[in-house]
Amino acid sequence: HGERIAADGIVESGSGWADESHLTGESQPEAKTAGSKVLTGAMITDGSIVYRARQLGSQTLLGDMMAALSEAQGSKAPIARVADKAAAVFVPAVVGIAALTFVLTWLVKGVWDVALMNAVAVLVIACPCALGLATPAAIMVGMGKAVRHGIWFKDAAAMEAAAHVNAVVLDKTGTLTEGKPEVAAVYLRPSENTDENELYRLAAAVEQNAAHPLARAIVQTALARGIALPEARNVQTEAGAGVKADIDGIGEVKVGKPAYCGLTLPENLDSVWQIASIVAVSANGRALGAFALADHLKNDSKQAIGRLKAHGIEVYMMSGDNQGVADYIAAQLGIDRAFGNMSPRDKAAEVQKLKAAGKSVAMAGDGINDAPALAAADVSFAMKGGADVAEHTASATLMQHSVDQMVDALLISRATLKNIKQNLFFAFFYNTLGIPLAALGFLSPVIAGAAMALSSISVLGNALRLKRVRID
Repeated sequence: HGERIAADGIVESGSGWADESHLTGESQPEAKTAGSKVLTGAMITDGSIVYRARQLGSQTLLGDMMAALSEAQGSKAPIARVADKAAAVFVPAVVGIAALTFVLTWLVKGVWDVALMNAVAVLVIACPCALGLATPAAIMVGMGKAVRHGIWFKDAAAMEAAAHVNAVVLDKTGTLTEGKPEVAAVYLRPSENTDENELYRLAAAVEQNAAHPLARAIVQTALARGIALPEARNVQTEAGAGVKADIDGIGEVKVGKPAYCGLTLPENLDSVWQIASIVAVSANGRALGAFALADHLKNDSKQAIGRLKAHGIEVYMMSGDNQGVADYIAAQLGIDRAFGNMSPRDKAAEVQKLKAAGKSVAMAGDGINDAPALAAADVSFAMKGGADVAEHTASATLMQHSVDQMVDALLISRATLKNIKQNLFFAFFYNTLGIPLAALGFLSPVIAGAAMALSSISVLGNALRLKRVRID
């Protein structure tokens, strides 16, 4: 308790709460029990755990993050080419202006030392330090701010591309939703004297040895309710239909598709039944009820969509699920454009269509099926811990499995690009104003040097201001 985790590892015993905000950007502590992963630098704020180290030093997530941040901060954004191109013209032009100043001042005033002082003042005031600092200073601060929010950009080019995004394509499963089915509703046949706990008890008893995600969801819910599961004997699986087994005191229990269990659902059930996976239960040929299992939305998905719309960014959802499921999820989130029955190739093709229409497209996903679309987008975001191919393809990685965090990334990128443009303006403004004054003799080399230093300080000060910029 009250100590930091020294290396990435696995909890062997005990329980507690870990503050991992330095890596994930998530301010709420994470519950840790036996089998949970713990990350280097996390603070155990409550409880006590014993863990076994698995990764040390640079191999830890923190070490990887620091290496990635160092590489990204040292990379060059495309907008830096503006300064490079300007410098290519600027330097010889300034040398020419200084030489011309020397000659004209000497001819007009006839005093060579005054001419030399004016020429030197031109060279000093025109020193392009601020121009060189404008982009890297803002990039370093912006990258640091992104990391504090749990966002890893691969390089400065990815951050600049994110600043131009005006259309976002989102995968559904595992991105907007949790990616695992949960019991959303329970139906009990009025004619049968069965309560919910009994339905869970029978279904979980039959399904407890099954590996299917729907079966696991029912068993986990039953156990969470504290229901004791009886032993199931003579378990038989009928492919594509369901499972049946004998339970002492009950008889033959079937769990599976409604038709397999002889259940016909009424038509007036809630809309969730229209899009959910349905698991029915029967005992000795009498249908008892059914479970509707659906993939629940992540807590912050709706908020994220609202933020995207508020900032003028169009939102598209693409899913491999059928169109009905896609439309239902889209309606819950306020997404106007939803595409169902999308293959990986279809997703990539749709991203290309949006780009051809002049959109700057960001894509967020976490699965292997998202990799082609991630590669096709102008900038792409993958969830940490998702499919490796998605993470390697993406321009940036989100430490939380959260679309809301992607919105943070886009807004931080916009703020950084705006800061770079302000810095470039300051740099050009000082030189544009200072060179004529120096050439005309209004600035001595000492004052010119002070002004040049002030321009660099103003650029650095403006870049540091990024740390305090609010991301709404």
